[in-house]
Amino acid sequence: MIADLTLDTLRAGLRGLSDRRLAAEDAVANMETPGFVAKRVAFEDQLARAVDSGDPLSARSSTSASTAPALPNGNNVQVEQEMIGLSDTALRQQLLVEAVNAKFRLMRAVLGAT
Repeated sequence: MIADLTLDTLRAGLRGLSDRRLAAEDAVANMETPGFVAKRVAFEDQLARAVDSGDPLSARSSTSASTAPALPNGNNVQVEQEMIGLSDTALRQQLLVEAVNAKFRLMRAVLGAT
């Protein structure tokens, strides 16, 4: 297993983004469910602290209830915001995956592999 601070940070970031994507997908899937409360996932501050301590893999996501106003049925899913969030999260995931790929391309170059 190849591991270093950069790869561990990217891995932890991808894990946090995956948690965020799952929460948004759950909200969209339940947009008609009475009483459903959307969730918000935060991980960036925790990841920054974990990187500063030298152990990015110790970072965990925190989930909280959305403070968006509820509809008459008690559901507070704002579909437009969830879709924007899903697009943003997907772009961030692509960026991190490309960073992982670039790191491995560098390692292959250093090792002389083709």
